[in-house]
Amino acid sequence: MHRYNLEMARWARGVGLWACVAVASGGCGREKEAAPVTAARTFAQVMQRGDTKTLIGLLELEAVARLERAATRASDQVGGRRNIELYEMVQVVDIPHSFQLAKAELVEGDDTQALVALTAADGTRHVLELVFQESVWRVRVPIPTAGDDAS
Repeated sequence: MHRYNLEMARWARGVGLWACVAVASGGCGREKEAAPVTAARTFAQVMQRGDTKTLIGLLELEAVARLERAATRASDQVGGRRNIELYEMVQVVDIPHSFQLAKAELVEGDDTQALVALTAADGTRHVLELVFQESVWRVRVPIPTAGDDAS
């Protein structure tokens, strides 16, 4: 029994070493995913969960600034009785709970901007625009501007 355990331990170390080598070299022929694609994948997962708190950190800085101004105005409108949080200004709509991301691919991009196509399991395709800000890829989202800059 002792010999069997020793051989299993050697085998496990060998498999572990092989797995580390495979991961370090990119593993099994799979190419490393481009950073904008990873960011777009994360965005899709967060949207699908409806996690608005996490979503804020994935948005471009200009959109976050607009949402901050809107949250301040909303708090003022309730007479300061309640502080409207930034994440409360975001509502995730039109993402079914059954949404399953099948593929994410870089359509085009450079060091500052990228377009990433997300294809769902049902074949639906969405293209996200991403921008590189403060060392992070962020998703550009359309934010209504009417009355947005009035303070």
